[in-house]
Amino acid sequence: AVCKTRSRVEQYLLANHVECLHLPGRSRVSISSLGFVSDLLKTREIDVVHVHYHKDIWIPSIVLRNDRQRKLFLSIYMGVVGKNDFLHRWIYRRVNAIFTSSRALNEILPERYPVLPEKIHLLPYGRKIGSYRRDDAKRKAIRDCYHIRDDEILVGTMVRIDPGKGALDFARSFLYLDPQARSRVKFIIVGEPTRKGRGTPGESPYEPHCEAYLHEIESYIAREQIGDRLLLAGFQDDLVAFLSAMDLFVFPSRDELYSLVVLDAMAMNLPVIAARAGGNLLQVNDGQSGLMYEAGNSADLASRIMHYLQNPDAGPRHAAAARSFVERQHDMKNTIEQLIGFYTAPPC
Repeated sequence: AVCKTRSRVEQYLLANHVECLHLPGRSRVSISSLGFVSDLLKTREIDVVHVHYHKDIWIPSIVLRNDRQRKLFLSIYMGVVGKNDFLHRWIYRRVNAIFTSSRALNEILPERYPVLPEKIHLLPYGRKIGSYRRDDAKRKAIRDCYHIRDDEILVGTMVRIDPGKGALDFARSFLYLDPQARSRVKFIIVGEPTRKGRGTPGESPYEPHCEAYLHEIESYIAREQIGDRLLLAGFQDDLVAFLSAMDLFVFPSRDELYSLVVLDAMAMNLPVIAARAGGNLLQVNDGQSGLMYEAGNSADLASRIMHYLQNPDAGPRHAAAARSFVERQHDMKNTIEQLIGFYTAPPC
């Protein structure tokens, strides 16, 4: 893998015994990086180059300009702006296929990217289904750490602390709950502000508007004096542990193409309440595998939480349907089989 040094991607890959290399140049296109990639393809006898960040497509596309034997793929995971100028048309002409995890993104890509529709493919996110099992020991440890009693219901979310992700919408919904319910419910927000691409020593590692949003959430909690009921856990590596500690999962993002953490919560047999927006509509079947609420409407979100509190049979029923959806649509084995099919198909 060629990745950014000291990044979380690199940490994950190294922990899983994947060799990591780094481009010698830091610009989008540099002579040293072009030479590095060209030599790498030849010395390692590389057949397939798969790019996972759209800005990284430039170097391999230029290197492979006259090479029709090797394949070049790009995965797109987030929203995109128009790239139909001459330079992008020249760069994307070399791409063999683009993969996305969202049908909605597949529909708009031909308008925004200079790529033929037949080169755009849906590749569902894959999850290692067997890894998603509630860990009762970790559940107890986390709940003890945050002083959550066995008889209390923990409603949680996992999002970047970014205005578009709706963490404040989630926080505000607490005070819309029935007063009696508040005494037996706690909220937890797992996540941190969006990090800067680069920073200088001693400065904040977070994007300013996201850090300001975190302060807004903290001020709201302090002003309403609900710090004992609404907990901020920051970024956490052990996703399964924190999902194990929760009884109900909320995804308040107002504009998400297709959420990995929603799949994770569903795979963990958690009832999911999601904002009625974007890819959430493709993931949560309202009233069958979870509930949806009007995006940005904290009172409406609270009403959905109250539905689960007042109808204890609904949660397990929806959670079972959610787990079944992930097993059918997002098993990692199926995703890898599809990907290998693209890797091994004869060059176009």
